[in-house]
Amino acid sequence: MNYDLSLLEAANNVSLCSAYYELCNNYPHIPGSGSKKTPFKEILAAAEGIIILSKLRGPGTVFQVGDLPEWVSLNIIIQSGGQVETDIIIQHPQQEYRATFAILSNETLKNSGLSEPNPGYPRPICASANDMVIVIARLRELTIALAKAVLNVG
Repeated sequence: MNYDLSLLEAANNVSLCSAYYELCNNYPHIPGSGSKKTPFKEILAAAEGIIILSKLRGPGTVFQVGDLPEWVSLNIIIQSGGQVETDIIIQHPQQEYRATFAILSNETLKNSGLSEPNPGYPRPICASANDMVIVIARLRELTIALAKAVLNVG
C-alpha cells in the first residue's frame, strides 16, 4: 500500500513505529489462544471509566473509540485469537488519510530505508478484556499523536 509521504513523515516525527512495535511486543501471540474469543460485553465493561468505546453494528467485533478530535476516527477490529487491528481516518484540510497501524508502520520503515519487522505486519494480541482496554487506550494515544503530527506536516 502506498501512503502519502506527508503521512509517513508524520509517523516518523512521532516515532510511531517504535511505539507501535513495542506495544505488539508487549502483547504477543500466546500459544493455544487462537480460538479464544473475548465477548464484546466484557470489553465494554472493562473499558468503563477508562476509555469510551461503542460497539458498531454488523458482523464481527468492531468498536469505535470515542473522545477523539472531531476530525479523527479510530475503529478497533478484534480478530480471532484476540488480535487487535485498527482503522484510522484523519481528515486533513487538503485530504483524508486512512490507515492501519500495522501497514503504516511497515511502510514508514520501508520509506525510511530501514528493514521491515518479522513478521511484517504484527498486531497486538490480547488474552483478556482488561488487556484489550490497555491496548486500545494506547492505540488511541498513538492516533492522537499521529493526527496532530499530520496537521504540522501537511
